[in-house]
Amino acid sequence: MILRRGLKLRTQWWLIAIVTSLLVAGMTMDRTMMRIDNLIYDHLLQASFSASSPPTSKPVLLVEIDDESIRRLGRWPWSRATHAALIDRLSAGRPKAIAYDVLFTEAGDPNDDRLLGQSAAGSPIFFPMLPAVTAKEGSAAAALMPIDPVRAAAAGVGYATIDPDADGVVRSATTMAGAQGQWHHLMGLVAGFAAGREVTDARARLIPFSGGQGRWPEVSAASVLAGEVPPELLQDKIILVGATASGLGSRYPTPTGSVMSGLEIEAYLLQGMRDGAMIRPAGLWPCLALALLPLWALMVLLGPVRRLPALANFALCAAFVLGSCVAALMLWRLWLPPGAALTGLAIAYPLWGWRQLAVIEQFMRAQLERLDHEPSLVPQAEPSRRERGVAYTIRLLRAAITRDREMRHFLTDRLDQLPDATLVLDLQGRIVMANAAAHTLFASIGGPIDGTASAAALLQRFRQTGSGDAVPFPPSGEGSAMCEVQVEQARFFLIGMAAQTSTEGARVGWVIRFVDISEAKSAQRQRDDFVQLLTHDMRSPQASILAVLETASPDRISAQDSVAIRHYAESTLRLADEFVQLARAENLEYALEEVELGDMLMDAIDDLWPQSKAKSIDIVTRGDEPLLVMGERSLLTRALGNVIGNAIKYSPQGTTITCALHGETRRDGTSWAHCAITDQGPGMDADLRMTIFERFRRGPVGLGPKTSGAGLGLSFVHTVVLRHHGEIECESEPGRGTTFTFSLPGTTECERIRAQVS
Repeated sequence: MILRRGLKLRTQWWLIAIVTSLLVAGMTMDRTMMRIDNLIYDHLLQASFSASSPPTSKPVLLVEIDDESIRRLGRWPWSRATHAALIDRLSAGRPKAIAYDVLFTEAGDPNDDRLLGQSAAGSPIFFPMLPAVTAKEGSAAAALMPIDPVRAAAAGVGYATIDPDADGVVRSATTMAGAQGQWHHLMGLVAGFAAGREVTDARARLIPFSGGQGRWPEVSAASVLAGEVPPELLQDKIILVGATASGLGSRYPTPTGSVMSGLEIEAYLLQGMRDGAMIRPAGLWPCLALALLPLWALMVLLGPVRRLPALANFALCAAFVLGSCVAALMLWRLWLPPGAALTGLAIAYPLWGWRQLAVIEQFMRAQLERLDHEPSLVPQAEPSRRERGVAYTIRLLRAAITRDREMRHFLTDRLDQLPDATLVLDLQGRIVMANAAAHTLFASIGGPIDGTASAAALLQRFRQTGSGDAVPFPPSGEGSAMCEVQVEQARFFLIGMAAQTSTEGARVGWVIRFVDISEAKSAQRQRDDFVQLLTHDMRSPQASILAVLETASPDRISAQDSVAIRHYAESTLRLADEFVQLARAENLEYALEEVELGDMLMDAIDDLWPQSKAKSIDIVTRGDEPLLVMGERSLLTRALGNVIGNAIKYSPQGTTITCALHGETRRDGTSWAHCAITDQGPGMDADLRMTIFERFRRGPVGLGPKTSGAGLGLSFVHTVVLRHHGEIECESEPGRGTTFTFSLPGTTECERIRAQVS
């Protein structure tokens, strides 16, 4: 299911990337997002316009035919003699160039026309014209040129039209017009004359509005004619003459947020063309690169190499788009429209998030349905048939949350019902759960468990029995450990630690259990005292009785009484010795070493040679291969001796006891050592064979007088073999003898079993 979900997401990722790329490319090529592009451009230009300050050098002077000029010189249009007089006044100041933005396309009074031409010839002056216009039906109107005297005297003639964008804002201007680009913009001619070069670029250029309000000095045309403007103000200036009076000059909104007269806009255009500071619109390929590269980067960041949150990736890509636009505009005077790029990001980000959520919701619903069908500890409400879609998923999620809460409540209750103190820890050792017994225990040995307690700190209150070292946490090795500790004078605990794993096998935490073994320790001490009683307090009187019998004169104790007393004393000593050996086998901490099973068998046979010789019993051994085991040598030798001794005891005279040694490698690869001891005695029935290893259980009455015993020998054998992680089997039938088979793990297998048991 996870694989199918991954493939589904991958397919949808590719689909979203391809569709949004095509959509963004289409929007870039047909300028669909021009309104957004213009909005961003206007805000950037407004920020630049308000932040910049007017330059100290102002080479352009505006001579305005304003309302004051109309009031003082009369209504418009003025006579051409008046224009000639104005030109003469301007020429007297020796300006660098004059752009006289007044159309003189119709002939007037010949004398006035000739006078205007003569005045224009006195300085570098440029006049406007109207370029040819092609109608929709294909008809074309001829270009309207200035009258001949003016045209002959002019330094240049160009068009001076201003073309607002579709929203009415003036942002750009073309520098050339006409079918063959034969007409130059009037400001381009003036800029080329002032800069000493020709402007030949016909593409639309964005006007660089900058410098804040009041950038250009302005004077009234009436003031110039009246001689109120000093010639020094006109010297070396580029003078723009145009109408700004109400009803004469047009005013246009600009990207700076302010409304400007056409004459002021022409001044910005002139300055930009003269300084080469016009803003170039980027071509198709740079615009496509700006639109597609951030989109592809966003898709990669959201999909294959996701490192940051999705919203952060979106913000980074959007910031890159805007930063690229600002950097290109400020550093290289290049306008990269970001509308299509931002729109692509705004489409891809929620679309991918929506598809991710849809796939995740499907996966979560499938998992919740699977969980809902599993057996629960608490009854669950049946889903309503009316529930569909999100409502159904919400019900499943609510049921899963309820199940989790009930499960936690169940675990908490069951944990509190455990008699032993138990802690549940996370992977860092912080306590997640503690039962009531744990709270009671730690409250009695150093303080209650608080919310910040850790297992390592709590375990410092205990000391390992014998060494006195602190209990290490976490334990080394495979993650499970058990140790005996002491916390007070007479309080002992067995601490068991077990690592907890998830369903995938990853370690997720720990469970620590504290078993109070104080009573068991007290019982152990009592058993030790009892063994001490047997070994000393009971053996000593019996040994004294035997000593008296050895030294007493025959006339004081009869021979019959002496034999009886000796028999009872020896029986008591033998019983005490067997009981002590059984107690040692059960409670002794074994010191294991690598021993050879055949050597221990020979030691046991040698110890019993007098008994076997007395009954003329032959003991035969078979098998020469060395069989190494890990064991406590003295106890294993005694166990082998007990079995051989029983065989001698219950076998008739002149029989044979066979001891067969052999090794085995089992199917799981483990090695075992076997020793089978077979006699030719009376054998046992099935009932006796099932209970032969119990305490005080004796075999059948043997042949001859020496078949007495306490019934502890085979119980000792069974205990020793089991504590060596081995096995012992008994095979017997009445009249056919008995076979006892020892099975002990080899050295490698023994080490593994010991580690597993620990």
